[in-house]
Amino acid sequence: MKQNKPLLANILALLIILVVGLGISNLMKKYFQSGNEIFLTPNTAFSEVNHQSTLQEDEYKEDDIFYNFESEQFVEAILEDLNLSEEGSISKPRLALIIDDLGYEREIAKKIIEFDFPIALSILPFLKYSEEIAQEGKNNNQEIMLHLPLEANDPNNNPGLGAIKTGMLEEEIRQAVREAIFNFPYVIGVNNHMGSKITENREIMEIILQEIKRYNLFFVDSLTSSNSIAYRIAQEMGVKTAVRSVFLDNENGLDYIKDQILEARKIAWRNGEAIAIGHSRINTYYALSRFIPELIKEGIEIVPVSQLVK
Repeated sequence: MKQNKPLLANILALLIILVVGLGISNLMKKYFQSGNEIFLTPNTAFSEVNHQSTLQEDEYKEDDIFYNFESEQFVEAILEDLNLSEEGSISKPRLALIIDDLGYEREIAKKIIEFDFPIALSILPFLKYSEEIAQEGKNNNQEIMLHLPLEANDPNNNPGLGAIKTGMLEEEIRQAVREAIFNFPYVIGVNNHMGSKITENREIMEIILQEIKRYNLFFVDSLTSSNSIAYRIAQEMGVKTAVRSVFLDNENGLDYIKDQILEARKIAWRNGEAIAIGHSRINTYYALSRFIPELIKEGIEIVPVSQLVK
């Protein structure tokens, strides 16, 4: 009998709560019948941005529905409101990462390929390890891009083998683009290596983008020139495209790279998405290893760059 005392006490407490609840409900029913109505609208939603919760409440209109606390409609309205809130919630910020200048070596490249988050491998054509890196990247489910060499404004900057230059004829440009695209397998997109001079030139960019479109590839403007028109031309031509948000490692110091990762983070939270470009360097690898997991914990989604081209 002693063992049943807590159970009996709980049952008694529940009965008291039910009696009190029914009494309150009856009082409120009488209040409604007197001509006064308490309104509840299903327009209140909670949203979370940058770890701060805010309450947003819409003003009611004349056609808002009024609910009796005992009605099934009230329960259904709550469930419907929760569903609407979930569907309308702000999606996670998305960040895509591209590593440029791959093909010269394979030690750092191998470390980058083995990241357990998506990272596009942008490979220079006609180099010793270009094809090998493409194959290993594909085996590790990373996206493969062509890092297309284009002429720079500064003649001292050599874009390397297979570069497209302003003095070339149209057919020479087309052939150069095709040879670069097919130099190694699995290419799904292109971004420019150097190219400040070419990306400012509408005529040449149209030729390049025609070939990119021919093979159903996307184009990311690395934005090596503030005067680049490549992204705009790609949009005009119906090529899936995007533009670089941040360069991670214009300087090689770890503190600088960390700050650039945080800049990419800020842009992703502000705009909903960002594209960060780094290079095949050991400090870039260390910084990504250390800080990208922190961004993921924070709520930023690391996505393949193909998800951000439009």
